[in-house]
Amino acid sequence: MIALHYLGWVLFFLSSILMTVVVLLQESKGGGLAEAFGGTGAETFGVKSGGINRFTFLLAAIFCGSAILISATWTV
Repeated sequence: MIALHYLGWVLFFLSSILMTVVVLLQESKGGGLAEAFGGTGAETFGVKSGGINRFTFLLAAIFCGSAILISATWTV
């Protein structure tokens, strides 16, 4: 059980660092939050996601999963 706890921490930190780098390397699609609710920003919701977006989603899933793993194996 302790090995799973430490594995969760390793995955948590590695995924957070990788996700930060990947998000900073992504090309901006413009607009931001202000245009997400109307105007030209609404067009981006119909765009098919590329490989970098899938990788970012995978890293986010690993990050959330490792946080749940850490919480589940936490002993006080």
